[in-house]
Amino acid sequence: MRTASYLIAVVLGLALSLGAGSAQAETTNCTPITGVPTIITVQGIYCFTGDLATGMTSGVAIQIQTNNVVLDLNGFKLGDLAAGPGTHAVGIFAANLQNITIKNGTIRGFAAAIFLEDTGASQGHVVEDIRADQNRQGGIDVEGDGIIVRNNQVVATGGSTAFGANVNAIGIFVSGTGPRVLNNDVINTVAQGTGTAWGILLSSVTGGLVVNNRITGADTGIQFNFSTGKYRDTLTFDVTTPFIGGTAVGTNN
Repeated sequence: MRTASYLIAVVLGLALSLGAGSAQAETTNCTPITGVPTIITVQGIYCFTGDLATGMTSGVAIQIQTNNVVLDLNGFKLGDLAAGPGTHAVGIFAANLQNITIKNGTIRGFAAAIFLEDTGASQGHVVEDIRADQNRQGGIDVEGDGIIVRNNQVVATGGSTAFGANVNAIGIFVSGTGPRVLNNDVINTVAQGTGTAWGILLSSVTGGLVVNNRITGADTGIQFNFSTGKYRDTLTFDVTTPFIGGTAVGTNN
């Protein structure tokens, strides 16, 4: 009996240790971000150690001003719901930089959750495992060459009162050469007035690949605007015009 009990204990302990080993480890060897607004000026790895909230109606919560930055939200939240639908504020912003990675957390209530702007030299960005929730005009906007937007959940984008009565809403926006938009869920993107709501919009893109995405509730599911590229394995529901432009391959519905 003691032998059986011992074996059960060993098995349970082994199972628990294996389970802990398979879980995604949080980033701990990093520079913590403990308040906003903040500006990142030194290359390196940055992380959240808890939820951060603001009520800012303009400006940027986290501005990145240098190349080669990893920002890991570590499963925490960056929130601006208190600012209301009239906010102009951006959650995370960088302009004309290289090799920015943003991952693993929730960004909520901003005019735009993430805006990585390209004015000619932006490249190599990765945005992954982000939940962009209740942002007022844009969810994830990544511009530049060789960018990757993958495994994100973009929910309830729209409702801005900051830009007039007729306002577009965009779940995911990309531009540049060779972007990859992979395995994202874009749900309930709603424009204001006569604006247009896009689930995924590619603009001025060359060779874009949009693969294995799911879009629910939008005027347009995927649009290639002045762009070339391919899309495949897309599911849409309650989308007025599922696809515009690009080349369909594989299975799309």
